[in-house]
Amino acid sequence: MLLALFLLTAVPAPAQAGVHPSTATQPELAEELVTPPAPKVVLTHWDEAVGRLRARSVELRTALAQLELAGAQARLTLSPLLPEVRASLSVQERLAGRSSLLVEGGDGNVDVGGGTDESRPTSPLVALRASVVQSVINVPAWQALSAARARERAAGASARDAWRLLVRELARSLVAVVAAERVVELNGTGLAQARERHRLTQEAERLGTGRKLDTLRTGRDLEIARAELLSSVESLRRARDGLGLALGADTEVGVAPGFRLDGLRDELSTLCRPLRGEPRADLLAASQQVQAAEREVAEARAAYVPTLGVQSSLTAISVDPGVARVSTWNIAAVLEVPIWDGGTRGATERAERANLAVAGEQLESVRRTLGVEVARARRGVALAEALRLTARRARDAASQTDTLTQEAFREGVATSLELVQSAEELREAERTLALRELDLVQARVEALMVEAECPL
Repeated sequence: MLLALFLLTAVPAPAQAGVHPSTATQPELAEELVTPPAPKVVLTHWDEAVGRLRARSVELRTALAQLELAGAQARLTLSPLLPEVRASLSVQERLAGRSSLLVEGGDGNVDVGGGTDESRPTSPLVALRASVVQSVINVPAWQALSAARARERAAGASARDAWRLLVRELARSLVAVVAAERVVELNGTGLAQARERHRLTQEAERLGTGRKLDTLRTGRDLEIARAELLSSVESLRRARDGLGLALGADTEVGVAPGFRLDGLRDELSTLCRPLRGEPRADLLAASQQVQAAEREVAEARAAYVPTLGVQSSLTAISVDPGVARVSTWNIAAVLEVPIWDGGTRGATERAERANLAVAGEQLESVRRTLGVEVARARRGVALAEALRLTARRARDAASQTDTLTQEAFREGVATSLELVQSAEELREAERTLALRELDLVQARVEALMVEAECPL
């Protein structure tokens, strides 16, 4: 009995037996998988995109903060070469002890005495102490200042190069979004054409002039076209995500239908200027890093050189009668001669030499990379133009082939296999042509940006 029930449940229902999946009722795909939702942010022109990038880019704000840090460090290295002035004001009352008074200060105590009959220290006593220190000969400080200023110039060049790279990535993201939208459009058209071919073979089979094999082939082609559309929709949404990240947004960012992508190179020309025999910003930054490392080596060597400075201090107290009396005022020249520091100066010079070697290798790496980038960009425009020309010819040939194949199929001369193959070739040729046209735009942008200077 149990065996009989099992056999009955294993037998397919009459309504489902013999029905191919292509003709059975299939669940509809989710709308957002087939049709990408409209992005929350839509760019209408290039200036809007640049404004958002300048206002919200994390990389740009980081580069500007590093530039500010380099400027602050350069100012710190300047301070040992400038006069150092200090002053302190104290008020004291003698409760017990000797008749003379001691004024406390950073340079020790000063006996202001008990005064004379004409002027005596007041009670409470108000004392002013001031000191001035000026460096006269300080070779290490001068070398440190030169190194810090070189690093500040390197930070400025790095910030400009970061802005150039951000603008280039923005242009790339815009081209990627437009390319993805074009592919979605073409795949949508291809899906509609695949449905029409499938309907044609189904009608022929129903009338008895077609074969079941033709319907199966066009049904398979229909599913392939649907899968291509699904994949292109997801690629479009990812491209919009990438554009949003580039602009500092946490949502998808799209472009308006009227966005002028063909004038993107002209828009970039107003933002960035071409280099005319000048070094690019990243090469300039690497050169300044080498110069800073050389100055730091010189600073380490200069640690063996004596330093000379001038110091002066003044002490004034309140007296009665009168207002104030200068109790002491002196000036001194101080010569400091380094003798032995346990090997710190030698180790510092060794470390700075190693840093100089590293900076030199980094400069050579940047120089080589720049040469390759320039050569590739110059070749890229000619290559993109040639590929677009061949893609256009291939699309025209595929379009004519598909038209003739459809006419031959209606006349019963061509097979469904030829019909499906010509449709696939046409879809692929349309996508290739669209991508090649956008590749040409991208190649022109790359050729401009690889040899450009983008002021902040």
